[in-house]
Amino acid sequence: MNYSIYMNYYWLLLISFFPISLLSQNMDDDMIISEQQSTYRYVIENNRVVVKENQDILYSCIKNVQPVTFFRFYDINSEITKIRVKGVKASSPKYETYAQENIFYDDSKVCHLTLQFKDRDEVGRVTYEKNYKDPFGFSFINIVEPHFIRNKTIRIIVPQWMEIDIVENNFDRGISSSKSMDPNSGNTIYIYQVENREAYRHEEFMPDYMLTFPSIQVVPRKAVVNKKSEEYFYSFDHMYRWCKSKADMAENDHEVVAHLAKEITKGSETDRDKINALLNWVQNNIRYIAFEYGVQGFKPDEAQAVIRKKYGDCKGMSNLLKCLLQAEGFDARLVWINTTDAGREWKLPIPSADHMICALHHDNEFHFLDPTVKFMPFGEIAYPIQGKMAMVEDGDHYLMLRTPLLPPSHNSIQLVSRYVVEDGRLKGESELSFSGEPKYGITSAIRYTGSADRNIYLKNFLKSNNPTDSIFGLQIQGIEVGSGNLSISYEELRPSSLRSFSDELYVDLDVFKEFAGLVIDTLKRKNDYAFSFCQMIRNRIIIEIPEGYRMKDIPADMEIVTDDYRFSIRYTIEEQSILYQKEITIKNRTLSKSNFLQWNKDIGLLKNAYTRQITLEKN
Repeated sequence: MNYSIYMNYYWLLLISFFPISLLSQNMDDDMIISEQQSTYRYVIENNRVVVKENQDILYSCIKNVQPVTFFRFYDINSEITKIRVKGVKASSPKYETYAQENIFYDDSKVCHLTLQFKDRDEVGRVTYEKNYKDPFGFSFINIVEPHFIRNKTIRIIVPQWMEIDIVENNFDRGISSSKSMDPNSGNTIYIYQVENREAYRHEEFMPDYMLTFPSIQVVPRKAVVNKKSEEYFYSFDHMYRWCKSKADMAENDHEVVAHLAKEITKGSETDRDKINALLNWVQNNIRYIAFEYGVQGFKPDEAQAVIRKKYGDCKGMSNLLKCLLQAEGFDARLVWINTTDAGREWKLPIPSADHMICALHHDNEFHFLDPTVKFMPFGEIAYPIQGKMAMVEDGDHYLMLRTPLLPPSHNSIQLVSRYVVEDGRLKGESELSFSGEPKYGITSAIRYTGSADRNIYLKNFLKSNNPTDSIFGLQIQGIEVGSGNLSISYEELRPSSLRSFSDELYVDLDVFKEFAGLVIDTLKRKNDYAFSFCQMIRNRIIIEIPEGYRMKDIPADMEIVTDDYRFSIRYTIEEQSILYQKEITIKNRTLSKSNFLQWNKDIGLLKNAYTRQITLEKN
């Protein structure tokens, strides 16, 4: 399975089935899992290796009686064969295909029911059986649940004829493990004991599930069935052949694709123009949707189907881009890659890639193209796949290549302003520039805002919650296809930035005051904080000292440097002007809980620096 995307999908569905109040259970909450037994066993049926899952889950009430929604997922490669409820009344199980925005994930299904508790003394037991039709479908065991777990035991029973590897992710002292051999059967038994595990809690800006919560990955290596050896993911070669076999299932109509490629590249003069035109067409004409797990977690949709439906997942969009590029004579290939969210390197041959992109071999080097990122031009690379090991299609073989890792300055916002004092307000001209991820975001916002509302949106954005200010003379550059940077030039009148009292003027040069409100609630926050990406924000603002005035007081400089971030504010007097320079750099995407107190302290210092003003007095 595609682990990281599977768990993103798993918890997306979890959130859709449970109110948020049930996603943050702890020892003081209402309904808990007092005991859970989970057993997974490899067996042979009809000369095939299958996996049998048995679950026995005991729900108890420790405070207020609440209904409990129980659910489990399955697909075309698995089936839930039995489900029973004892001890409490329950609704009949429902077996449904999950759909979002009228797009059906054909092989993704859910079985769910509701346990109706009447009083605190009731105990509800759910037992169910699930069959995985082949070892590929059984690859992940989640440890956390949407309820607090008092005790949980997980057993993986592996016969002598089966060989697997187990990868333990994010284990802590609340999980113990052991391994033993049954002297009678020769089975190897892996046992995991889980105690007092808090319920899964979804929070905004939390790291990916695979980086946060404990889980078990099960990797089938090989089996001996009727004296014949069947290899699964025994080596990287086996893994590549398996992944490519699923990609090759897409029967692309190259005639349809070639006709579209000619239309898209009409008028393109250079190879770069053609590449940008094709990349931009897929980015902005195909709607990205969440993935389909099961076989659809690896098989791309046919190129002509994506063209017709106007939507696709990363596999379908990358397959389409590859076909379009090949139709124009370029050397394009599919790429399996782990994103930053997945938090993994390919040290073992596990088909764990949570993303698919397209590689282009052009001018003797590989370029990595992600068609799911709108308005990203050829030559740039999306932040989530920077510095990651990529498995690149190469016929019957593969190439393991590392993608470029760009510094935080690649994702930059830069403001350059010059002000004068006029009629009791600051009057100025500014240019606000965006590159990298901020550029993709602001370009998307501008392009998808109607022309009538675009100026209103931009003016409100540039006013930054200062309704008395005025923005005019807006000019946008870099909105066109293939542009590296986007810049917004404008004129402004800012009465909010100037105050006067007696013979003194008080000047506030920082309009946006980035991060001033980002104080983390250390009492409520359970998980690390994940920024969208590493980035750099720079301001260079000049104010001319008006005639008849002189500088009376200027705020002190501020410099905060840690391994995770840098805050810097500096003032410089230059003849009859004052230069304000600010730099904020987010070096690491994830801020750990252990650094929350220091972060809050430093944000307090930054916020305090924002409140300090330049004081000018009459000569």
